[in-house]
Amino acid sequence: MASRNPRKDKDWREPIRRSEVATDFGISLARIQWDIFATPTFAGTVPKPQIAYGLAFRWLQELAKKCGRPYNRLLIALRGEEGEVYGRFHFHCLVGGTLTRNYHSLLHQAAWLWKVQTGGARIDVRQYNRSLAGADYVAKCLGANAYELNKYSFANTVTLSASVIRLIAGIDASGDRRCGRDT
Repeated sequence: MASRNPRKDKDWREPIRRSEVATDFGISLARIQWDIFATPTFAGTVPKPQIAYGLAFRWLQELAKKCGRPYNRLLIALRGEEGEVYGRFHFHCLVGGTLTRNYHSLLHQAAWLWKVQTGGARIDVRQYNRSLAGADYVAKCLGANAYELNKYSFANTVTLSASVIRLIAGIDASGDRRCGRDT
């Protein structure tokens, strides 16, 4: 008997699996107390990815110094992407663990550090809105449809700091999970 599926080679489960991974990833990021969301861009010619990421990590190191925090204690989720309209490479970044009491000053310092480092490139820095999920900020597609998941494929491209991984592991170990072994 012939199969009714004209595309036997295509696994119908794959979009569902990717959606589940995206949702789990978004939930993990949403559990973290982020301080700021930033969208750093580049002026003029966009540097090669290796240099662009180097600039982003140097900016984050300088931000840690401004906050008086060791860099390895800063919570970071960084994602690079090409814009939909013009195809320009830029970042979306969540930063936590700053221990700031003055968000207004922190936002201005973060913007100033990026502008100095990149020669005046634009950056949008906002206080993190805790009513939205972290993955929404980083990848713009929490709960997205299959087209958006294919376009962003963010679960494999977000760079998390070791401190974020340690924090999530600690939260998981404490049983504070949506599907964990709550005791």
